[in-house]
Amino acid sequence: MKQRTSTIRTRLRRHRATKIAAGAVLLTVALTGVGELAARSIIQDRLTKAAPSLGDATVGEGGNWALWDLANQRIPRLDVRSDDAHLGQLSPVSVKARLDDVHLGDRPTIGSTHVQVTVPPEAIAAAIQTAAPSAQVASVTTDPASGTIRAAVGPAGGGQLTLQPVLKDGKVSVIVNELTLFGRTIPADRLGMAEGALGTAPVKDYPLGLKATDLHVQPDSLEITLTGGPTTLPGPR
Repeated sequence: MKQRTSTIRTRLRRHRATKIAAGAVLLTVALTGVGELAARSIIQDRLTKAAPSLGDATVGEGGNWALWDLANQRIPRLDVRSDDAHLGQLSPVSVKARLDDVHLGDRPTIGSTHVQVTVPPEAIAAAIQTAAPSAQVASVTTDPASGTIRAAVGPAGGGQLTLQPVLKDGKVSVIVNELTLFGRTIPADRLGMAEGALGTAPVKDYPLGLKATDLHVQPDSLEITLTGGPTTLPGPR
C-alpha cells in the first residue's frame, strides 16, 4: 500500500513538473512574440521617419528574428513593401525595397538600398487631374513600343494627351509631349502643365539618398528603379 501511494505521489510530482515546464515554455514563447513585435515596430518606426513617402509600409527581416537583430544592433537585410506610397505627385504607387547592412544604435545607417516602384495608370490619371483640375481624364494607357503614356481627356475622352517619362539627374519626370483635340494640337502650357509637372518635384530629393537609375514603360504600368548607397536613418528619440 505504501509503495502504491509513493508511486502515485511520484507520478503527480512528474505531472506537476511537466505542466510547470510547459507553462514556462509557453510564457517564453509569448514573451518572445511580444518582444519580436516590439522590435519590428521600432525598426519600422525608424524607417518610416526616414521615408514618410512609403505610406503604410510593412517591414520584414528576410526570415531573421527582429528581436535578435535589434539586440545586435545590426540587420543584414530589410524587405519593405507598400501599396500606398507616393513618388512626387504620383500616388498611390507600389514599392518593393531591399535595404542591406542596416546598423542601428545612436546613429543608424544603411549600407545600400534597391527600390522597385510600380506606377499604375490610376496614379498617372490622378496626377493629370491634379495638374489640370479642369481636364476630365477618361482613361490612361501605356505604350511600351514608343515609351509613352497616353491619356484620353476631355468630354467623352475626345482628346489625347501624350506623356513622356524622362530619367534625368537621378530623378524621374513625366513631361507633356502634346495634346491632340479634334485634330488640333494644343500647347502644354495652355493646360497649366509645366514640364515635369506630373513627376517628382525637381527641388526635392528622394528619401534615403535614393537616385532613379532605370525607367521602363510596361504594358500596364510605369516601372522605376531607384538605388542608393550608404545613408543614415533617424536615431532613437
